[in-house]
Amino acid sequence: MKRILNYIIKNLFLRGFCIFLLVLNFNSNAQESIKEKKILRQARKSLTKEKYKDAQEKYLKLVNASPSNSIYNFEAGLSYYFSTFERGKSTPLFEAAIENLKGDTIPEMYYYLGKSYQLNSEFDKSSKTFTKFDPYIIYGKKVGDELKNEIVDETTYNENGIKYTNEIDPNIKISNLGSTINTIDREYAPVLYKTDNVLLFTSRRKINGNRLDKGDLLPYEDIYVAKKTENGWVMVTDQNEVKKYLPDNVNTKKHDASITYSLDEKTLYTYKNDAVWESTYDGSTWSGLKKLDDNVNASKFNVPSVTLTADGNTAFFVAEKKDGIGGKDIYKSIKSSNGEWSDPVILSTNINSSKDEDAPYLTEDGKTLFFSSKGHTSVGGYDIFKSELINEEWTTPTNLGIPINSPADDIYYTADVEQKNGFFSSSREGGNGDMDLYSFSFDCDNLENTEIRGIAYNNKTKEPLIGKLTLTSIEDNNLVNTVTSNEDGTFLLVTKPENEYTLAIEVEGFKKHSISINLPKQCEYFQQYSEIALEQIEIDSQYYQVATVKNSFFDVTKEVDNYKKSGALETSSITNELPFVLDPDKEILALSRTIDPNNTELNYIVVSDTIKTEKPIEIIAGVEIPSFEDIYFDFDKSSLKTDSKKELNKIIDFLKSENGKTVNITINGYTDGKRDIELNNKIFAKRKVPFTIEASEKRSKEYNIELSKKRADNTVKYLTSKGIDKNKITVNYKGEENPVAPNTNADGSDNPVNRAKNRRVSFSFSNANVL
Repeated sequence: MKRILNYIIKNLFLRGFCIFLLVLNFNSNAQESIKEKKILRQARKSLTKEKYKDAQEKYLKLVNASPSNSIYNFEAGLSYYFSTFERGKSTPLFEAAIENLKGDTIPEMYYYLGKSYQLNSEFDKSSKTFTKFDPYIIYGKKVGDELKNEIVDETTYNENGIKYTNEIDPNIKISNLGSTINTIDREYAPVLYKTDNVLLFTSRRKINGNRLDKGDLLPYEDIYVAKKTENGWVMVTDQNEVKKYLPDNVNTKKHDASITYSLDEKTLYTYKNDAVWESTYDGSTWSGLKKLDDNVNASKFNVPSVTLTADGNTAFFVAEKKDGIGGKDIYKSIKSSNGEWSDPVILSTNINSSKDEDAPYLTEDGKTLFFSSKGHTSVGGYDIFKSELINEEWTTPTNLGIPINSPADDIYYTADVEQKNGFFSSSREGGNGDMDLYSFSFDCDNLENTEIRGIAYNNKTKEPLIGKLTLTSIEDNNLVNTVTSNEDGTFLLVTKPENEYTLAIEVEGFKKHSISINLPKQCEYFQQYSEIALEQIEIDSQYYQVATVKNSFFDVTKEVDNYKKSGALETSSITNELPFVLDPDKEILALSRTIDPNNTELNYIVVSDTIKTEKPIEIIAGVEIPSFEDIYFDFDKSSLKTDSKKELNKIIDFLKSENGKTVNITINGYTDGKRDIELNNKIFAKRKVPFTIEASEKRSKEYNIELSKKRADNTVKYLTSKGIDKNKITVNYKGEENPVAPNTNADGSDNPVNRAKNRRVSFSFSNANVL
């Protein structure tokens, strides 16, 4: 009983109860037969040595022999509760122990019954049982105060559990990966190799004569590989296949654990010797493991998990330091141009709580951080949370809720790019053993019909277009719907979601124009929005008709409400603009004109990210020029964003100031270097001009000069509309010249993050009195 007694002595300090009375009660019972006493000694010996399965077998013999013996039931319950498998079976044994208790109350029975109710998600019963335990705690002494705080925490977990039980999303499906992967031992830390649908994971299995860690008497960690087949998940045992995903000899005699792959899946990060290591793939083999530098792997703390941004230059990792916020915390480190990592910076209390945080996972766009925590609004143990990066700050974490989270430990979240399918580890009830690997998916029944509310207008005059709109299914070419737009250009289409359609618009003054649209699956009703703008443009003395379509095929109201709750949404009373950032993958969507046709401001509900750069202060003719940021544009767009207007307003204020009156401004328009050879090929074919790479390159550069001109000109137009003299402004159209960052990666692949930095207008200043 050494561990049990040590546990009780360490954690319980009770009013009106002596621990030695409990020991006496455990060791004296006149009604026990000699045979029962022998089995009881054997059971307690097994329990003390943490041989729980053996202890369970012996205690169940005792319980069957004497079902009303309170001590037999209680200790049998402990043999299940302290094990790593089927811990929930302790509940009826603890209930029987209390029901049959004779003589003095044993308060610990209420403590463990409350804990076991919690494990079984019986949150209300758990809280009521803790209430019965509470009077026995002695306050004013360290151990008693700590125990009181623990009971407060457990009650809070139960309240959270009740809340999330009432909010279960029926569209979330959870599945154990099965006995081909999960064993009676621990399986955890899944790492998804997305290209081949392969999963790395860590396990502490009692195979191949594994040595035991003296700290917890469990086998050392090793890394394993599994893959998905038609029949489910299976282990990869062919070493030639394993070498595609792991370096040679990755598993050593001590701990080796999987952490993560880089975005391009050419760098693998693992854990060993209390540190993070990396291996790189050259297309045929993985390099030997190399330890990251000491700013990440400081000698004073270990680093059990890490996640990196898409460019590999920012790491979020876990460490337990004396100057932390509480227990394990999440830190950030940035890699410099010379490959060295910066000193770690702890994330704010929005992420780190007074309890442990672990297993960070960053989405590919760098905007959502998933992690596990025993704090915040956990329902017990580690729960998985997510936080959004808004205005360079992480929002208050959101619990992913039940069924992803449980009263046990739920940790090591990883998912596909769309965050619709993924994996995590859990020690919840119903598994195959200690901790198992689970998959999750977000699925639902598709709605029969959805509504698309839209508007059509002339992109140049902004006047509404009145005409016929026809919706046809691409799959079978069947006519789905035909409507006529109203006098204000608005229209309403009703059709089935999760389908591809051709939308044709026929209006006077334009040729019939067809557009392909792809409606996503829709689980619950919300209106979707579409905006169609037609215009005719002249290119090399030839006229072309262009249709610009912006779609809001998601729940706009929910997105706006979420951002209102987070405090990230501020609505301007002048223009009714919504200047905030949503998921950039949702493109540009739904103008407020769609809802209010009389609103002449083209205000997007969604804008893309703002990129900021540092610039030194200039001194011109004794006048200090403030540091102004470049302004940025969406791909192939020249319209000004809300954040851009804020920056321009700062420039306007300066130019109108006493110091600014003697300063002129130069506006430089730029684009990225994106190439669309397919589009050029179509244009050349329409012109009946032979297509060559050289001609395509020439047209792309000419187009980008024109696009940079539009961006610069729109900037000038905004400045002059606010009272800036046009004579103070000089304009340059640079096209794709002078990129501030490479448009492509070293291997020639596209780099969308860098391209976004090049879609800009920059500013320089000069003395107005110098001719």
